[in-house]
Amino acid sequence: MANVETEPLFAPGKARWLLEGGLETLDAGERQMLLVMAEMAELQGRKLSAEEQEVITRLRTDTAGDYDAKDVAKKVKKLVKGKRKRGAEPFTLPPGLARLKEVGKK
Repeated sequence: MANVETEPLFAPGKARWLLEGGLETLDAGERQMLLVMAEMAELQGRKLSAEEQEVITRLRTDTAGDYDAKDVAKKVKKLVKGKRKRGAEPFTLPPGLARLKEVGKK
């Protein structure tokens, strides 16, 4: 299992690419999703490099407080660990993905 605290958030060179114009190639939804993923990693204890922190700061400025990372984490946890509502169908994987899940167990 990867060490969450020391593993880089982005692939090598990706933070620099984002800062040097890559962020402008992403649409608003992609930037917001990148920010959500980065902030979730930060909430889980990942240590960020100066460049990664700068990317997150720029993303926060771009999104202008459209969401709260702690609220997103709470909702995801509820979604994953919550109880099923009465009458709701359980989530099942599509056949191709279910097959991959079985292969991973071996």
